[in-house]
Amino acid sequence: MPEILRVDTHRRDFAPSPITAEEAAAMFRAAVKLFNLWGITDEQAATLLDMPVRTYRRWKTERQGGITRDGRARLSNIMGIHKALRIIFREPQRSYA
Repeated sequence: MPEILRVDTHRRDFAPSPITAEEAAAMFRAAVKLFNLWGITDEQAATLLDMPVRTYRRWKTERQGGITRDGRARLSNIMGIHKALRIIFREPQRSYA
């Protein structure tokens, strides 16, 4: 006979875990690909990420530098927008247009 296990149902306070440097780097690479699919210029992308255009172009072609807490939040929001568009539009091409 299967054993019944007690499940802890006590409410815990929310404690957000910070975005790691590796996660931020992965989100930056994904954002660059999304910007290309969305038809966003380098100038517009730099504005969205709140960084100089030269820095964005260098990070895009070479290795990106340290991403600030604000930059990580911006990248997270861009990923959220992408997810919402994919949910709204079933055909992937419509979500990129």
